[in-house]
Amino acid sequence: MSEKVTFKAELRTKTGKSANRQLRNQGMVPVVFYSQEGENLILSVNEIDFVKMFRQVGTTRIFSLEVDGKTYDTLVWKVQMDPVRPRPNHIDFLGVSNDRTIKVDVPVVTEGTAPGVKLGGRMAIYREKLTVACTAATLPAQIVVNIDNMEVGDTVFVNEIELGEGASVQYDSNFALVRCAAGRGSAKGDEEGEEEAAEE
Repeated sequence: MSEKVTFKAELRTKTGKSANRQLRNQGMVPVVFYSQEGENLILSVNEIDFVKMFRQVGTTRIFSLEVDGKTYDTLVWKVQMDPVRPRPNHIDFLGVSNDRTIKVDVPVVTEGTAPGVKLGGRMAIYREKLTVACTAATLPAQIVVNIDNMEVGDTVFVNEIELGEGASVQYDSNFALVRCAAGRGSAKGDEEGEEEAAEE
């Protein structure tokens, strides 16, 4: 496991649109920290430093948030982007505990090379993220689907995904997650067909 990133934030006392606008003009971003124990903190972070940190941790890697001499195990929960410029407008942090369940959207990636692709097929990923219920200690950085044995027409359904003890994918009904599709046709058409064929 890679070393946990430490990131500093500052407490702020002024809130509201005017105060937030002034913060942004100073290169800072308004933040609200929510903990699973019910503690809320009104913070600000340096925009450039946050962008660098966010590239490292994304939304699925826990980092150590340092505020006024205290540290918290934290996730980047939500990032609201500026509607005009590519910069964060507001950020929500979530403080997590090792023994409390959280639900996090985790990205789906594939690994390996499908024999079906070598025969002219193509890989279709129907969901880029899945919601996972877990604790901070069992949070996966990503959901990896091995495609080494997939021939044209083979499908991996969401109920086949196993994350190990302490973490599980959340879904209401079974659906196709990854398919080695035939070379012709659109991914959308394949998705609609697989949704209809998904087992309950």
